[in-house]
Amino acid sequence: MGSKGLISFQNVVKRFGKRNVLDNLNLKIDNGEFFGIVGLSGSGKTTMLNMLIGFSKPSSGKILFSDNEIWKKQHRISNYFGFSTQGGSTYGGLTVRENLKYFGKMYNMSKSDITARSTELLKLVELTGNENLLASELSTGMQKRLDIACALMHNPEVLILDEPTKDLDPFLRKEILAMLKKINHGGTTIVMTSHLLDEIETVSDKLAILHNGKIICCDTPLNLKNTYSQYDEMQLKTYPANYGDLAKSLQGLKLNKVVVKPESLIAYTSNAEGVLPKIWSIAKKRKEHIVELKLSKPSIEEIFESITGR
Repeated sequence: MGSKGLISFQNVVKRFGKRNVLDNLNLKIDNGEFFGIVGLSGSGKTTMLNMLIGFSKPSSGKILFSDNEIWKKQHRISNYFGFSTQGGSTYGGLTVRENLKYFGKMYNMSKSDITARSTELLKLVELTGNENLLASELSTGMQKRLDIACALMHNPEVLILDEPTKDLDPFLRKEILAMLKKINHGGTTIVMTSHLLDEIETVSDKLAILHNGKIICCDTPLNLKNTYSQYDEMQLKTYPANYGDLAKSLQGLKLNKVVVKPESLIAYTSNAEGVLPKIWSIAKKRKEHIVELKLSKPSIEEIFESITGR
């Protein structure tokens, strides 16, 4: 879609009363991207999505889809978007298939297209065999998969997801993220908000960090790490794992920070090459057998904490 992107926010401001909830947002989302938006609760993520889908009008500025202003052409453009809200949009008193049929009719799909698309989506979200269950009878993870399937019923170009893994256990979150990556690989552009930074980092092509109503940075996860962190992260797992004592022994190495966790010790340094042999030697003297040693850039969560102070 060229340099403008498939979707672009241009100097977007959203006010509620005298308060700027979103302040001068500028970003672009390219066709086929998995675009993540991260921020604390109350940072404006949901407000941002509501404007993108056309539910809410910017106080000033423009949001464009393929060079068309969304708010001015909402009814025509809405067919290109699918939206899965935090609370879900399915109907508990309808079966899985009836929910899909309902959403298909909302988009004026023919009976044959609804039948074919339902079968395709049931397979995609792994709900085949559950067609006749009431939505209210589904597990939490299955309900979320059905909600995403309903948002995809009309085969939109863009799938918009507001905290899709919220309130799910780690296993279910991993399942949902794997499914979303599969949908994205099929050609659907995905825009997703989350407060779970470690998870959104693993699936996003690009990340925007929203803080106090402003986008303070936007880039690929790797570029964000390279730009905002001068340190390398070393994760050390040892046996018998006396990490508290080991951390005290490392104090003379002038490490930037040492974090003791139940399952590992994490150290941050700008001189990994010089420090690693010394850590190895200290661990050996303390009779701590090194089981695993990983060297990487800090996580997006660490980056977020460093640039927001939160």
